[in-house]
Amino acid sequence: RQALNPFVSGLAWLLPSLIGGEAIISIVLNLPTTGPVLLNALMWQDMFLAAGFLMLLSLMTIVGMLLSDLLLAWLDPRIRYTS
Repeated sequence: RQALNPFVSGLAWLLPSLIGGEAIISIVLNLPTTGPVLLNALMWQDMFLAAGFLMLLSLMTIVGMLLSDLLLAWLDPRIRYTS
């Protein structure tokens, strides 16, 4: 059980890295997904669309961290969130 702590901690960065990697792959492979839309928003300086994408990535990071922390508290009995 103790060996799962680093694995679960690494899960927090999985959601935003999936979206970031999808953007790069879709630009390289010319796929009609959100990657080219983000690139065009940054090239044409559309700050509202680019900020929306960044806010989505930030929200996914926060949700990933929350899920990771809850899973760590469930797996490791030494971690408790009481005062």
